[in-house]
Amino acid sequence: PEPVRTLAAAVAEVGAPPVGAWIDLDIGQHRTGVAPGPAAVDVACEILRHPGLSWRGLHAYDGHLGIPDLSERTRACDEAFASVEALSQAFRERHIAVPAIVAGGSPTFAIHARRPHVELSPGTAVFWDAGYAPKLPDLPFAPAVVLLARVVSRPAPGLVCLDLGHKAVAAEMPQPRVVFPALPDAEPVSHSEEHLVLRTSHADRLPPGSELYGIPWHVCPTVALHQEAWLVRDAEAVERWPIEARARRISM
Repeated sequence: PEPVRTLAAAVAEVGAPPVGAWIDLDIGQHRTGVAPGPAAVDVACEILRHPGLSWRGLHAYDGHLGIPDLSERTRACDEAFASVEALSQAFRERHIAVPAIVAGGSPTFAIHARRPHVELSPGTAVFWDAGYAPKLPDLPFAPAVVLLARVVSRPAPGLVCLDLGHKAVAAEMPQPRVVFPALPDAEPVSHSEEHLVLRTSHADRLPPGSELYGIPWHVCPTVALHQEAWLVRDAEAVERWPIEARARRISM
């Protein structure tokens, strides 16, 4: 409740219109949110006390349920969401309407889609990536983003060095951090700020300047590493899209 009071005071101080307020629920990831129980009810009651806040509903993200087996993922998803349903019932008993429930991420949104009155929030499904593709074979998406990389050197026999360092592709995951369809045997050797060195039997046909297309393992942070993206239509780059997430700003 204390952050709710802080937010309400800030809205009142600047005379802003009512600000929408959601309750973020922790349904198993243990990263953000309040447990779906009495504490969540207390937060909702606090929101409703302030005219500067508009009660919007519940947010239940289960990003920890990237389980490859669909039946096991469904079981775990249903089990986690049961606490949200129980909380909704607790609100009804207090005559508090829940305007909306936003649930799930990319691994579970197809499961939540069967639930009435639940909004979905998949993100990776927009572009897809090389990480989820083999892990979630039940979701039939095709990658819509590739990285253009160029060979900058061949430091030794069987090795190629690309201009695809940490600054160009998300590097928080274990290797491989990018998959090259044209180099199925590519093995990462080293990865630094500006460079990715690969071992491949095809190195001798990749002189400096050669272009390769790579599918990022984790597309979400990869996108934000770039100022803009080229839209490709019929094998032609026809338009540039600015990437707003790149322009981060900290307000004081």
